Amino acid sequence: MSGEGVWWDDASKENTESLRERFKILESSVYASPRITMKNDSVGMVAEKAPPLFTAIIIIAIGIITPFFINTQFGPLESLEFILLGVIMLVFSGAGAFLLRKHYRGDKWLFIHETHLELRYEKSEKGIPDEYKYILHSDVVKIISHERVTESTDQDGSTSTYVNQVTSILVYNTKKPESRTNQELCLCVTDIPSSSKEESDAIAAALNFLILGTPPQSSVE
Repeated sequence: MSGEGVWWDDASKENTESLRERFKILESSVYASPRITMKNDSVGMVAEKAPPLFTAIIIIAIGIITPFFINTQFGPLESLEFILLGVIMLVFSGAGAFLLRKHYRGDKWLFIHETHLELRYEKSEKGIPDEYKYILHSDVVKIISHERVTESTDQDGSTSTYVNQVTSILVYNTKKPESRTNQELCLCVTDIPSSSKEESDAIAAALNFLILGTPPQSSVE
């Protein structure tokens, strides 16, 4: 994802009307990524990796074992304490079940076809809203690289903040016609996580070119 001052002047000189032609230009640029590949007539990349099975099992085990351990070591417990342990058990078990379901669905893939985008899980037809299974290129408003900030609250009430670098695909929201020109009103169909800002910027540049035919204005440092 690195290179010196490479501008895509060639993209304006060559015929870039077809997806295959745009992908060939991408392959020879500093924006090429092993995460983005072309098979048959579509370009594909993993938008989200499935969580490992081990993680899901560990979280479920914590939710089941912890309440029993506390009850054994410090019991008998008051009714309020017992209810609190039950809530903890449900939270951890629910989170583990959620990760387990995502694991068995497999990786979430983004497929770029000649006229539309498609999101689907590797091993399951479920989990993707129907409107995200066929998205016209003309309905893609913007593809941006940015930081996604999320917060989570621990059982003791303390809040943790997590910052992840992602590439987001924003599409037209039929319920808000102004979303054609206002990205704040768009629907985010998926976040593609990256390990660094440079990688996220490069993915955004590549997807903008492949989907919207927009050459990047500068190189990735």
